[in-house]
Amino acid sequence: MLRYALAAALLLSIPAGVVAQSDVTTGSQQDPQAAYQVLSKSYAKAMSAWQDELEATITKAKEAGERVPRSAYAPPSGDFVSTAQEHAKEYAGTDAAVPFLGFILKNATRERNAVKWAVKTLASEHVDSKAIGDVVDYLPKVSRMAGRSARSLLSDVADNHSNKTVRVKALLARARQNGAADKAEEAVADLELVAELTTDADLLAEAKEALAEVQKLAVGTPAPEIDGVDVDGVNFKLSDYRGKVVLLDFWGFW
Repeated sequence: MLRYALAAALLLSIPAGVVAQSDVTTGSQQDPQAAYQVLSKSYAKAMSAWQDELEATITKAKEAGERVPRSAYAPPSGDFVSTAQEHAKEYAGTDAAVPFLGFILKNATRERNAVKWAVKTLASEHVDSKAIGDVVDYLPKVSRMAGRSARSLLSDVADNHSNKTVRVKALLARARQNGAADKAEEAVADLELVAELTTDADLLAEAKEALAEVQKLAVGTPAPEIDGVDVDGVNFKLSDYRGKVVLLDFWGFW
């Protein structure tokens, strides 16, 4: 459970740079799809090794009564993001660059400059491409690193793209972003527009699910039922405290 719950740390027995250099090939020796597959598989391999090592490090630290070094909480994304950036530059101006730009948005953790560059490149070179529909889901994730430029790009695609399917994907991404920011009215408006723009069953089902989630979690609506066990081992439900002031503290490792 820990390996999937934690989302931070680099303490590999083999440095991430070694993994990147041995597994990731850059340059024009591969076609774009093959290059992307190599990059993705190498990144997944490094992440798996990192998670295994992190579990072992945490266990060892607990047994010794020590703290886990802060340096252990940094995923091995840097070398892979750099490789993705190189590929994106290699295929600049073509749709083949978009998956690599999406890789940066999806997997960057501390590479703020690379994220800003990827967003800027998408906005300047690929905003009218159908391929951008495959990466708009990642724009809300990087809004903290790219700021207004990521939100602006997402809105541009959602409001103006000539392809309806791409617009719908962007509308769904923006609706989820607005829903998470307690902007229920804006989220509902985007989800209702989805129903007008597409007949795709999968996209409509996604919009329906998102709409239900937004309406269920909107400010002012009853909180979803929560079952738990208190510190004395007694079972309880959130509804047991209806009419009282309740502070819910959610936390976790990721």
